[in-house]
Amino acid sequence: MKILKINVYGFGKWQDQQFDLTNGLTVFSGPNEAGKSTLRQFILSVLFGFRTKRGADRYLRYEPKNGSKYGGELLIENHDEQYLLTRVKGKSGGKLTITNVATQEVLANDELSNLLGSVDETLFNEMFSFSQSELAEVRQLDRDEFRKRVLKIGAVGSDEWIGLQSSFEKSADKIYAPKGRVRPLNKLLKEYDSLSQSVQKAANETELYKQYATDMNLNQTKLSQLQVKIETSKAQLDKLKHDLSGWDAYQKYLELAPKLNSHFVEISSDLMQAVEHNHQQISEAAQTLQTLQEKISDLKQKEQQNPRILFYSSHEQEFENIRQDLNKIENVVIQDEQLGKKQVEIDAEQNQIRRQLGIQETVPEPFSEEEFDQLQRDLKQKSERTREKQNLQNQVVELQDKLLKTSNPNSNNSKDKLKMSFSVIGFIIIILPWALSLSMGVKIGLLVLGLLIILGGWLINPNENKTDHAEDDLQTQVTSLQKQLQEITEQSKDVNERIQKFGVAKGISQTDPQTWLAMQNDLKRFERLSEDQRANQSQQHNNQEIIAVFNERTKILADWVVLTGSINQQLKNLADYFKKIEQEQKITHQNKQDLKYYQDRFNQVELESKKAKQAESEYLQKLSLKNWESFETAKKAQFDQEAMIGQVAQLKQQLGESTLTDLQHFSDQEEIQSQLHRQENNLTQLRDEQEKLVEQKTVLNTQMQQLANDETYANLQQQQANLEAEILAQTRDWLTEKLAAQWIDETLSVASQGRLPKIMNYAEQYFSLLTNKRYNKISFDDETIVVFDSDHQSSEVGELSQGTAEQLYVSIRLAFVKVMADLVSLPIIIDDGFVNFDSNRKQNVMALLNQISEEHQVIYFTADDQIDDLDTKSQVIRLK
Repeated sequence: MKILKINVYGFGKWQDQQFDLTNGLTVFSGPNEAGKSTLRQFILSVLFGFRTKRGADRYLRYEPKNGSKYGGELLIENHDEQYLLTRVKGKSGGKLTITNVATQEVLANDELSNLLGSVDETLFNEMFSFSQSELAEVRQLDRDEFRKRVLKIGAVGSDEWIGLQSSFEKSADKIYAPKGRVRPLNKLLKEYDSLSQSVQKAANETELYKQYATDMNLNQTKLSQLQVKIETSKAQLDKLKHDLSGWDAYQKYLELAPKLNSHFVEISSDLMQAVEHNHQQISEAAQTLQTLQEKISDLKQKEQQNPRILFYSSHEQEFENIRQDLNKIENVVIQDEQLGKKQVEIDAEQNQIRRQLGIQETVPEPFSEEEFDQLQRDLKQKSERTREKQNLQNQVVELQDKLLKTSNPNSNNSKDKLKMSFSVIGFIIIILPWALSLSMGVKIGLLVLGLLIILGGWLINPNENKTDHAEDDLQTQVTSLQKQLQEITEQSKDVNERIQKFGVAKGISQTDPQTWLAMQNDLKRFERLSEDQRANQSQQHNNQEIIAVFNERTKILADWVVLTGSINQQLKNLADYFKKIEQEQKITHQNKQDLKYYQDRFNQVELESKKAKQAESEYLQKLSLKNWESFETAKKAQFDQEAMIGQVAQLKQQLGESTLTDLQHFSDQEEIQSQLHRQENNLTQLRDEQEKLVEQKTVLNTQMQQLANDETYANLQQQQANLEAEILAQTRDWLTEKLAAQWIDETLSVASQGRLPKIMNYAEQYFSLLTNKRYNKISFDDETIVVFDSDHQSSEVGELSQGTAEQLYVSIRLAFVKVMADLVSLPIIIDDGFVNFDSNRKQNVMALLNQISEEHQVIYFTADDQIDDLDTKSQVIRLK
């Protein structure tokens, strides 16, 4: 499995951050608090779940403090399939979603176990991840502790078994220790020795007892001698069993030993590394050239395939003019819209003025000053004549009342009633028109008619006798007043005719003349509005002509821009078009810059590739090899030879010199089995003889008990028997714990047997590389781990420097990953693990990581700001 991309939503200091990783070695470099450990914990959290909020685990949750979404994604590749692992805040380690990138199918969460090869976080940290703190502990490990770590690595899932083994050993140590004094079994054995001396003293009190004692001693001597024979037989039997179990390894040794080539010409490590490094440069250059060529072709194709840019380029100046005028046209459209709104306001205000004036047709122009003054004088004169006329009418009515009073009261009632009727009708006709909105001519005509009716009423009296002198005077006054009234009426008629003529001329004759003077302000406002209206219409006409000309210019873009709908929509479409053109021009410009960069880079890499090929040719010529394939063959042959040497040495170490010598005396496995059967039969005979001696001892012991003359001997024997039973029980418990621990140890050794030699073989190769071939062999003695240098001098791990001891542990860990790749392959994560390495060995470990990363992805977090100075082709990501 490999991690291709890291996408952090929110985790500690990281928010909305992405990192692309290579399939090989990726180095994250940054100072303290740059987020390296946070990023490492993010990877573990997505793979295995977020830590709980309890205890120290809460410090590894890294929940963002700014409210960002908690969690993120890992894009992984497993068996050529890509999966997106998404984990966000939720129960039981967070909500996990697994998506197959190719099919977009969301998989069950159980699929994660298949992707991880059933490796949990604890096992991952023990197998595929280590840090400086783990390396610092290696020098404090004794042989058994180191061996347990190797067994833990070699036997997957052995943590619980090793813990159980330690528990059994501690329990056994609490019961008995070889040099202990206070353990229960140690106390019982000491007490038994003392009690045995007391029993012996009591038993020697009689002669017969002494004889029996002599016989007992003889019996015991024979038993002891027989026990020696049994132990010897058992040792020979165990040796034969050991020889039989090592027969397969011995056959493998016999098969490999003749194949060792003593005349083998070794390619030096430095030269091999130089050739491989140079060839790696050639391969990387070829891959880089291919990638660059693809990018160059892609950029050229993009440059040729954009018809929009091609069309724009062919009319660039014309389109630039349109683009420059776009804001101007937008302002014209805005102005036209504003003029339209203003026109509506003008129309509304003009209509309001028409309603106020009561004019539905054409509104007249405002009065001139002369017309206004003349109208003012006429209206004033009309008002004065109306008042004079009203006064005369009142006087006429008053005189007529007097005439009525001076007339004969006994006169004909019908005559008086007729006169009164005519007077009332006349007055009504005179007064009523002035209360109605009638034309001046009509009013004057009705006035004359009313006067004539009144006059006629007084004149109608064919049979009337002449009135007396008083009545004549009154009548004369009435007549005079009526004459004056007629003159005033004539004058009023002239004034009214002038006013009416003025109203007709101005088109306002249908309105009340008394309101004409008040119209002047409205007429002036209406005239100003009309002038504004004409100016607006003229400007709108000009704007429409400008827009029409612009629309004609933009028709060339009809195939690329939608030029239908409102003018605002067309302008928006044009603006969007030019915006998109600008974006595409930027992209095109960037593509041109990228194209130049990639072409320059291509030429540079091509030159470097030629130099590397020339160097490879010189290297191969120096090695008398034809080509790279022949070098690979030679390298493989050397590795095979070295591996074979390592296997032979491992087999010799596994068998031991004595076993190897013994096995040389056997022709086949059947011969060993035959001797094994004979030895088993011999052991059976010895044990039968031992059983007979034990029976004799029991008889003698009974006879000795019978000879005791008091109860002292019996009591002591009973105490001795009780003590033996207690010792037996304690021994049984001790053996149970001890044998259980040994059984677990042997079982784990068997579980690791198939891979441990391979692990140690690769570990020796890696350790030799890291230490510049100073150390080339790793072995175990009774107490600790031992390494051998090129002069065959041995050193215990505690005698090594801290850096060298750490390099030993790194070699074993990386060897384990190499050997276990067929079972599970996960990324190797190293958190600043090479602090104590000098510059040369740090260069070596980076070369080793480069080599390992060809098959396993390696992610290395470091605070070393000189990482670029190391000779590595890794991807380096700087964290700040």
